[in-house]
Amino acid sequence: MSMKVVLIDGENGGSMKRCAEYLAHEGILSEILVLQDEIQGCVACGKCYKQSRCIFHDEINRLLDHADEYDGMIVSANVYYGKPDDRVLRFLERLFRCDPAVWALKPAAYVLSARNSSSAHAEELLAGSFREMIISGCCTVRPNAEEDKEDSLHDMCSDMAWLLKCIDAGDKAGMKKPSGYVRKDISYMR
Repeated sequence: MSMKVVLIDGENGGSMKRCAEYLAHEGILSEILVLQDEIQGCVACGKCYKQSRCIFHDEINRLLDHADEYDGMIVSANVYYGKPDDRVLRFLERLFRCDPAVWALKPAAYVLSARNSSSAHAEELLAGSFREMIISGCCTVRPNAEEDKEDSLHDMCSDMAWLLKCIDAGDKAGMKKPSGYVRKDISYMR
């Protein structure tokens, strides 16, 4: 079975191209999805709960059309004033609302490109987005530290590849995955 990872590029700084190369070296296919300039935020209409689709027709529904093909996900984002780019946060919020079960128990990792700001809060925000997934790694890259960036990306992709291969080996050995995610429609409004 060939494994495939979707690389969501919200940074456009070359990190996802390097990740694709590192994953290919490990025998894992990848596909890069570059986020468009403007991603519509969630309007809380609730249609996604009924249709497992978003009412806005953009990259999210196109990604959902092929979600079963992917065994993992890596997301990159720029950090502005201590938080990830809003486009990335809006994208992930809508994506995981539409069909969280399709992403359940799949490995995820993220790359933050931070200049001088702290990335701790940005890491918390992105990690919270991957509620149903298994976070296999993260790294913060600084523009002026090219060698550190390469090492961090390589290590993160190696960890992702290892985890994907472990999951594949478990599947081949007959290990059953936990039951996964079951959507609970809870309304806190009366």
